[in-house]
Amino acid sequence: MSVLFFDLDNTLYSGSLGVVSRIDRRINEYLAWHVGIPAADVDALRRRYWQEHGTTLRGLTACHAVDADDYLEYVHDIELDDLLKPALELRALLDRIGGRKMVFTNASRAHARRVLRRLDLQGAFDLVIGLEDLGYVPKPQPEAFRTALDRAGARAEGSALIDDLRPNLATAKRLGMRTVWVTEDEGPADDAVDHVVGDIFGIESIFCTI
Repeated sequence: MSVLFFDLDNTLYSGSLGVVSRIDRRINEYLAWHVGIPAADVDALRRRYWQEHGTTLRGLTACHAVDADDYLEYVHDIELDDLLKPALELRALLDRIGGRKMVFTNASRAHARRVLRRLDLQGAFDLVIGLEDLGYVPKPQPEAFRTALDRAGARAEGSALIDDLRPNLATAKRLGMRTVWVTEDEGPADDAVDHVVGDIFGIESIFCTI
């Protein structure tokens, strides 16, 4: 396996911890306070932007001329210390897995590094690829994957994506990557998913060679 690409939020830690919920609240605040969207319309607008543009940010930059960096800084300005703690067992597992390992996230690079510091996973990954590095083109767009592969100096064949979102995995699979779905919901592997694990520790039986 040449490169393992790991999603960040709700993948390296459990979604039940509430990190993404805090980010979602900040996104809603940004739309209401900085863009002027009525609070009652925010959820519907976010759903529409997800359907039409892939992320809320792409919709905002296309339709409201929002500055992407300003948005990313605002929505990721959340407290983490009460939600995340050092993931010593995960660090040991990552150290046992061979090959190069990258974080590949639709979040900002700064947010990814904050999360990794809080989890005490600094140095566990060879590269952190944030949304800025993708030219603000997010997963599941094929262009985002091609950019990440180029930055890692990797080919899709022989690489893998570990992610909690099926649309991201489906794109990765079409490009030739091996795919691992991290989900607490039961579900079989299919033409988009090679492996299903209940949490990040389930990857040990797939990739651990030591």
